[in-house]
Parts: sequence; C-alpha cells; structure tokens
Amino acid sequence: MSTRPNANLSRLAVGQVALHDVRARGTVVAVEGDLLLAFRDHSLAWLGDAVPLTSVTLHEGQCFVARQHGMISISAQDARAAAFVVQPSLAENRGSSATGGALHWLTAFLKATLRRTASNEP
Repeated sequence: MSTRPNANLSRLAVGQVALHDVRARGTVVAVEGDLLLAFRDHSLAWLGDAVPLTSVTLHEGQCFVARQHGMISISAQDARAAAFVVQPSLAENRGSSATGGALHWLTAFLKATLRRTASNEP
C-alpha cells in the first residue's frame, strides 16, 4: 500500500491562477509560499457576479477546508512561485488513507522547511 495521497503537488508561477472544483470537506494545503483563495457561496451561485467573492489568504503550511462544494481560484499571494495540494474529502478518499496522506505531505513540508532554514544559517 502506498503512502502517497490521492492528490498531486501543483505549482504556480508568479501571476498564474489555478481553478479547482473542490467538494465539501476537501482541503487546500499551502506547501510552498502563500496562496490567495477566492470563491463564492455555492448556495447563492444562481445570483452570478452579484455575490461578492470571499478571499482567504493561506500562509505556507496552512490548510483550508471547504465547507461546501464549489470552484476555488488559487493564486500565489507573493511575487514568487507557490506550490499547493488539493485533497479530496475523507468521504471521497475512503479507499485510501487520507490521514496517512496528509501526514505524508506535512512531513515532506516540514523536511523542506528545515532544509531551507538550515541552508540559510551562517
């Protein structure tokens, strides 16, 4: 059995925007850099652009859990590239170890952060 989650690491170049259809309880994890998430309340989708966008800043290492199904726009917050993972909800991921997958990504993130910190020390 693989410890790899059902989600892939996605990278964003500066100025690039990714759109993801995320189900309720799906997660977006900022693996590298800060992200800007933007979405509309799905229950008011019939109102179109009359409904304002909700924006959430996700700092490196943070996780956002979607409360409802909908499209989420993901872009790099800073003037540098960013990386993120979109993971399906636990209900969609029943055949695999969602908790194990999340732990795998968290471990990889912490290792990368520690390597960057160590390389920046005098």
